[in-house]
Amino acid sequence: MAASPNRWTIIAGGFLLNLMLGIVYAWSVFVLPLMEAYDWTKTIATLPFTIFLVFFALMMIPAGRAQDKMGPRKIAILGGILLGIGFMLASLIEYIASPIWLFCTYGLIAGAGCGLGYACAIPAARKWFPDKPGLAVGIVVGGFGLSALLFAPLQRLLIDVQGVQMTFLITGAVLLTVSVLSAALLRNPPQGWKLEGWKPAKPATASASVVAGDFEPKDVIKSGRFWTLWLMFVFMSAAGLMVIGHIAAYTEELGIAAMYAAVAVGVLSAFNALGRPGGGALADKIGITKTMLILFTLQGLMMAIFPHVAVTLAVIFIAVAVVGFNYGANFALFPTATADGFGVKNLGVNYGLMFTAYGVGGSLGPLMGSYIYDTTQSYTLAFTIAAVLVFIAVGIALVFKYKYSTIR
Repeated sequence: MAASPNRWTIIAGGFLLNLMLGIVYAWSVFVLPLMEAYDWTKTIATLPFTIFLVFFALMMIPAGRAQDKMGPRKIAILGGILLGIGFMLASLIEYIASPIWLFCTYGLIAGAGCGLGYACAIPAARKWFPDKPGLAVGIVVGGFGLSALLFAPLQRLLIDVQGVQMTFLITGAVLLTVSVLSAALLRNPPQGWKLEGWKPAKPATASASVVAGDFEPKDVIKSGRFWTLWLMFVFMSAAGLMVIGHIAAYTEELGIAAMYAAVAVGVLSAFNALGRPGGGALADKIGITKTMLILFTLQGLMMAIFPHVAVTLAVIFIAVAVVGFNYGANFALFPTATADGFGVKNLGVNYGLMFTAYGVGGSLGPLMGSYIYDTTQSYTLAFTIAAVLVFIAVGIALVFKYKYSTIR
């Protein structure tokens, strides 16, 4: 039997892969340049982002099933190839000048590639780190949240210097190369592998109680626990993605320079990344449901006051930092809750089912913001609706806490 790799190598590969996949969170830097170049409405300029999120989420189910059976490496490499090719093909927008081209290339091809890659890193990390599940998953998906901090300012600079076409082409080449190399580091533990010196917790938590019987996907979707988590994920995703999809345009429309608007995207990205291991580590200490209640409540309050206080660059940075941290925590909390509630054997496909909530939220949130802005020339109502959605999630979390007490 081949020697097991250092398990932190899997974390490094998953982090780097997610750093590439999270490029979608930098989309808002393209919104105004596309509107100006092709006379598109904000709704049209936001649709490629929304379509990306939908295909990202939809691909998680077959990708999760495939990686459960074949292992993560091959599926993640295919995802990296599609992600890079999707961006490179999107560079032809200058010649085709139709939003449908971006819907198909950036939205469908790159979005599907993102789903293939993302479905692989989380289960691998969770399987290698039974002792620190929230932290391990949080670090891996932290790369996804951190991506816009790297790419938003770089893409903004490239757009100014080289134009939209070359920005897509250069970005695609980088994504293709780094995604494939990092995906090659992923693998599952050997059959029968156990972490030396670690003993599972006594069956006081759901993680311990499900070891004896991992859930099949057909049983997961019949569970009230699943649908309760799913609804919370929808509402939290919709609110966070509404901000992510519009923050650069929102900031520029306050009269702030485009490069500083890109920096605001980067600040949101940095705290989005910090929220993933931060939320995961907090859940490891105080439990998932308590962490949800605390962070969801903070997010609801911030959404309610955001358009009334975020009127200067400094305050915008503070506001997006809070939004980013609370949003990012979801991507440690929900996969960990899925593993706790339904086991790790089929975690790829089971979390793929859970992740369809992200696709619904990705359809609802950004387009809601675009439509309300196109109609009212203001984001205030969009933030108010987002706050209501988050507070509904708080109420569902309370129900979840008392109805499904086996979840930590």
